[in-house]
Amino acid sequence: MLFFLFASFVMASSQPPRLLNPSFEGEPRDATMPRGWYQCEKGTTPDILPGPWGVYLEADAGETYLGLITRENGSWESIGQRLSKPMEKDECYYITVSLAHSDAYMGYDRPVKLRIWGGKSKCARTQLLGESPRIENSDWESYSFDFTASEKMKYLIIEAHHSDSTYSHQGNILVDNISAIHKCGRTELVLSKD
Repeated sequence: MLFFLFASFVMASSQPPRLLNPSFEGEPRDATMPRGWYQCEKGTTPDILPGPWGVYLEADAGETYLGLITRENGSWESIGQRLSKPMEKDECYYITVSLAHSDAYMGYDRPVKLRIWGGKSKCARTQLLGESPRIENSDWESYSFDFTASEKMKYLIIEAHHSDSTYSHQGNILVDNISAIHKCGRTELVLSKD
């Protein structure tokens, strides 16, 4: 019995930090917060797609995905979540996410970039973990970000952001299939029945 308790503890402690609903599953609707996520920027009203706003790209994983926008007044949408376990200080990690852009998003049509933050508290932007280039691809592409955590961080924030800090515009980014946060140098074990 003691062995099974120890094995369960070792397996749980070796699990990477994960997110709830990393592919933003839910009923397609505009101005809807995906299950498990919360608003981190005033005016954040993300969309669960496809369908609303005339965006019909099929999901990369599951049935639905997230749409975030930027606005001409300099504001943008940002959502966050508490991780299943913290990222440890001075550890190297990597995360992957599928990104795309829609050329038709009811006037919010310009390409923007995605920023990923780690936080010590809810919606805190403690460390910028990754920033994509301006996303112009209209089909899904996988982007990988690697980083070393500067602090012990319990939260992850993702946000749409203008492609140039001196110029604000109406843009969009589509987000799907965020991976667990893996430690660098670790590979997934694949078992074969051969």
